[in-house]
Amino acid sequence: MTSAISVEDRCIDAFNALKTSRHITTVLYRLNDNLDTLIVDFEGNLTHDELLKALPSDPRLVAYELHFADRDGSRRAAIVLISWSPQGISPEQGAAHAAVFVALRNQLDGVDLSIEAMTRSDLEYDQLVRAART
Repeated sequence: MTSAISVEDRCIDAFNALKTSRHITTVLYRLNDNLDTLIVDFEGNLTHDELLKALPSDPRLVAYELHFADRDGSRRAAIVLISWSPQGISPEQGAAHAAVFVALRNQLDGVDLSIEAMTRSDLEYDQLVRAART
C-alpha cells in the first residue's frame, strides 16, 4: 500500500450527482484492490432498508441522502457520509479506509453529517435522524 490514497474524480462527480438529482440517493465507494485509490462501487436510489442490506462484509464509504420529517413536521433531507468499517477487517484495510474517509470528507462540499459505523445497528434510521436534527 502506498502512503498516499487518491480519490478518483468520478467519486466527486457521483457525489455532486447525488446532490442535484432526485434519481440518486446513494453512492457507495470502495478502495481498489491495491488499497490506494477510492472508486465508485454503486450509484443509485436506495431506501434506508435497501442501503443496510447492500452493505458488504468489507469496508465502504457511503454518501446517502437521508429523508425525514423534522420536529415541526416539515420534510427535510440531510446528506450523510458514512464510514462502513465492519469488524474483522485487516489492520491494513482499516488504516487505508480511515485515511480515505478523511480524504473524501475533505473533498466533498455539502455533507451534513459524518458517521462511523461498524455494525448495521450503528445506522438505524431513528439514530441517523436524531443526529441529523442536531
